[in-house]
Amino acid sequence: MVIEDMRNTGVMGTPEEWFVPWDPSKDHVDWQDALSSVIKRATSENGTMAIKVMANQLHNVENCLSSFMSSDEVSTFPRVAKIFEGAIWIKLTRRDIVGQAISRVMSRQTGINHATAHAGDEHFAGNLQAGYQADYNQNTIYKYGAILKEVAAISLENLAWERFFETNGLTATELFYEDIAADRDMAHLDLIAHLAGITEPFERTDRKLVKLANNKNKVWRNRFFQDAAAKNFRVRQM
Repeated sequence: MVIEDMRNTGVMGTPEEWFVPWDPSKDHVDWQDALSSVIKRATSENGTMAIKVMANQLHNVENCLSSFMSSDEVSTFPRVAKIFEGAIWIKLTRRDIVGQAISRVMSRQTGINHATAHAGDEHFAGNLQAGYQADYNQNTIYKYGAILKEVAAISLENLAWERFFETNGLTATELFYEDIAADRDMAHLDLIAHLAGITEPFERTDRKLVKLANNKNKVWRNRFFQDAAAKNFRVRQM
């Protein structure tokens, strides 16, 4: 959602999860050249670069960077911090991590991560349903253990970012999904422009992406908390 908003301005880089293919087990890859390629693709015409990085990508990126970068730092993922030295860090968080976990479980069962409002809408997002269908998740099956596993994973990912920023002496501006989703004025774009020193005018374009979550997400969320309460909010056999 935020990536689409930024890309639509034309002046806030070309953000995407460019590090998804990075895997240190791949042979015969020049990772220094791959980094140059990422920087080129992530940069808009005005010279602004923007990249979306997920916590579960950090380990692979760090190990790929070690093929051509040395580091004596004892911080967490120091090479990642080094290649983005001087960058503006924005941490996007979702307050409702149970809702986030449910979305992940549903996406794995349906193979759908995103949807556009209309079938003819072109979009860069992967695992896309072109033209939202409200019954897209009707065959999904509630699994308490699967949701609990994702709640734990999301909690660890948030801790990983906190550790990364703390040990590398970095400060991130935190934005929340719920606020951005509800803000039709897209005030986050003004904040990002200010932080990045972008003074060029830009337009706010209506998103093609639409929200996937429907009533089934709410049903699962209520059921998850009921099941968690029955287990005294402890991790037991799933």
